[in-house]
Amino acid sequence: MTEAMYEMGVQLKDSDPALARTWFERAAAAGHIGAMNDLGVLLADSDRGQARSWFEKAAKAGSPDAMANLGTMLVTIDPGQARPWLEKAADAGNTVAMANLGTMLVDTEPAEARSRLEQAAKAGHTGAKFNLGVMLASSDPAVARRWLEQAAEAGDARAMYALGVTLEGTQGAQARNWYERAAQAGHVGAMIELGVQLRDSDPGQARQWLEQAAATGDEGAMYGLAILLQDSDPARARYWYEQAAQGGNPKAMYDLALMLTATDPAQARRWLEQAVQAGHTGAMYNLGRLLTDSDPDEARRWYERGAEAGNIDAMVNLGAMLADSGELGQARRLWERAAAAGDPTAMFNLGILLKDSDPRQARHWTQMAAKLGKTHR
Repeated sequence: MTEAMYEMGVQLKDSDPALARTWFERAAAAGHIGAMNDLGVLLADSDRGQARSWFEKAAKAGSPDAMANLGTMLVTIDPGQARPWLEKAADAGNTVAMANLGTMLVDTEPAEARSRLEQAAKAGHTGAKFNLGVMLASSDPAVARRWLEQAAEAGDARAMYALGVTLEGTQGAQARNWYERAAQAGHVGAMIELGVQLRDSDPGQARQWLEQAAATGDEGAMYGLAILLQDSDPARARYWYEQAAQGGNPKAMYDLALMLTATDPAQARRWLEQAVQAGHTGAMYNLGRLLTDSDPDEARRWYERGAEAGNIDAMVNLGAMLADSGELGQARRLWERAAAAGDPTAMFNLGILLKDSDPRQARHWTQMAAKLGKTHR
């Protein structure tokens, strides 16, 4: 009777989770360990407290699957409690526990992590093969590649993508093959990588891959599409810039603002301000440029913020504003910072600024600027 209740739950868990829960609860109340574990699985997303309770009951009753599920649930919230449950489950032969225990220990106990991952991988756990490949990429690339290939052949799209990255510099054709397989398996990063690689040689194919990635909601793919279409289809490019910017991509906010500067400066300013809030220092510089004629005081504030954040162009333009207002000492300091970072305009400006007060330094900076192709304003 108890087994029949449990089987009813198993049959209904996908089509009618609420009714499945009723049957699992009846079976669990009658002492069915599998029902206790499956109740935990059923409730893991909707009621983690209840799920943990059922996993604990089943684990204490000796279920390796429940031990593995309980340990996995506790990895991020209570690693100290997670480890013993994962160890018990792994020692009982549960490959999920072996793999998750190995992953948990990668940073703190790499030797033990490798041992556990190898146990799981040899038992056929695809995720463990992938994690071994990642773990060993630097220390033992040949072994890492073998594990990644095994994971990829088992259908792991992450491993396919990792193989593409691994082979990129040395075996381009194989790398592209793995990227394509990963993309066909749904790996968004591989779709984006193919979109970037094919942008010049096959823009139509590049667009298809980027559109697939963008359809998943990936703002990086949306941004890549905008760049791809900027010259050939500016209206569509603007759409994708807007989508990526609304998704929080600072580069998209910035490039969208640049696109709008001539036609809609007010909207450009709003996007630049949002890009600044998202940490884009180039947006500070471009806000200064946008406001130089209409609001020089505000422009100066943005140049100052950009310069403080290390933006070279902001240093150069702020230096020019200060020189025009007679603040030559501050202008010199800013241009020297920019020149030290290799900016030829700052070098050229220093040559002009110092020609009367310090001719030797002026010649030095003029010559440096000339070597970089800067010989006139």
